[in-house]
Amino acid sequence: MEPGLFDARIDVAGRSPATFRIHRYPAALIDRLMLADGRCVLVRPVLPQDDMLQQRFVRELSPLSRYRRFHSALSELPVATLAYLTQVDYATHLALLAETFDEDGDERQVAEARYVRRDRPGETQVADFAIAVADGWQGQGLGTRLLDALVDSARRGGLQRLEGSVLADNEPMRALMRGRGWRMRTDPDDARLLVAGLELAPAARPC
Repeated sequence: MEPGLFDARIDVAGRSPATFRIHRYPAALIDRLMLADGRCVLVRPVLPQDDMLQQRFVRELSPLSRYRRFHSALSELPVATLAYLTQVDYATHLALLAETFDEDGDERQVAEARYVRRDRPGETQVADFAIAVADGWQGQGLGTRLLDALVDSARRGGLQRLEGSVLADNEPMRALMRGRGWRMRTDPDDARLLVAGLELAPAARPC
């Protein structure tokens, strides 16, 4: 699997952090995953104090993985973008991170997945998604399982569609998403990109 396989993005460059209100922390989304190679990660919703964890994660991505995530040659996140990515309300903006712990007990983020609900008239049931996995953790099913968790949360949150931009030359990503029911179309504003979209069926309600 190529570095940066999971490369859909949300363009937040230069956006100032908005005032936000934290809804009830979605503790039900906390999970522990065993990966194909036997390593274990903790998946949980992001917290505002995860800003430095997020910054380190982005800094440690390879240049190719950073480009595939943000579609630009940045080396670290601007302060405003960092705040935007970690100060989420779990309703219109949900972010999940996967973390592990080193021998000293220090946290290390190894993946993230998020969606942001659009606020344009007629599109409030659509959200943009993004996902990224650290280079040394790709190819073990982590990105796929995070994406599945994100889709399930979006469906339960009442969203009808997820969309995200994918680099047109990233064939493994395109093949993966097609295999999971995503549809691709050309981005009319950027020849480098395809727009991946998934229609979400309503979540089943308990009897």
